[in-house]
Amino acid sequence: MSVIISTDDLEHSCPNCNGQKHIIVNNQNEPCPKCDGKGVVLTALGQTLLHFIKKHT
Repeated sequence: MSVIISTDDLEHSCPNCNGQKHIIVNNQNEPCPKCDGKGVVLTALGQTLLHFIKKHT
């Protein structure tokens, strides 16, 4: 039995910056605080998988 997990199952575009990785603050580009400048946020499954990997490595 195999399980296929796609990237869309693990992360989605940041709703705060719309995946742009930055926001405008005082007329300057700043890294988005919600996604730490990554442009994506983890889903619940992504958070679970990350926790599992950190626990076992």
